[in-house]
Amino acid sequence: MKAKKLCLAGLLVAMTMFTQAFAETAKQEVIVMSLNIYGWKTMPKHSDDYARLIKLHNVDILGIQEGVEDWQLKIKLPTNYERSITLKKALGKCWCHKFQIFINHCRGNAFIESGRFDLTDGPNVTRTGEYAVIEKSNNRYLLVNVHWDHESVSTQIANAEETSSQLNKFDQYPKILLGDFNSKCDGSVVSIVQSNAKMILLKNAGIDCLFVKGIAGKAKKVAAYPSDHPAIIATLGTP
Repeated sequence: MKAKKLCLAGLLVAMTMFTQAFAETAKQEVIVMSLNIYGWKTMPKHSDDYARLIKLHNVDILGIQEGVEDWQLKIKLPTNYERSITLKKALGKCWCHKFQIFINHCRGNAFIESGRFDLTDGPNVTRTGEYAVIEKSNNRYLLVNVHWDHESVSTQIANAEETSSQLNKFDQYPKILLGDFNSKCDGSVVSIVQSNAKMILLKNAGIDCLFVKGIAGKAKKVAAYPSDHPAIIATLGTP
């Protein structure tokens, strides 16, 4: 009888330790999503559809593209973020955003720092990138979100150099780079970022890419209708 009680006690201790370890691992995970909302063709009509997709995957951090009214914009600043604002309203109270980077604060995420950085403009489109330092469970991450030019290779090369420079300003944090690169993820132009900023390609979705440095995990491509791009979802921070 005594041996049986000791066995049960040992089992309870083991189960408690397993539960604590599982909770700690889950707490350290961060789910990141890249999503091109296909600009004027789907917004604001489909903002609720995008919000449902984002919530379905329990996303912590979201970087969107085409959340700005910058097509053939003649004046560099201020950029109109009306599409981003519309998506924020559809997502609800748990969400906040800086430019085109969103966080779910109900899942323990907080902005520490954020801003925009200049990208060389293409022949017909004004380009900027965004960055944010985000904290979850006492872990901080740098997220960089880009939408490179789609017409000029020389402009894309400049965008690659500018993106690399921004990434290299924050060497103290694990880094996540995502977005619409308008160039093949494994092509020569995008490889400039990999070389200059020592990033690892975690997911290749054609011209939609997700890179990491100093953090591990797994990523997948998912359909994001009515967007003309797939979304990328990554679970990061896992062993």
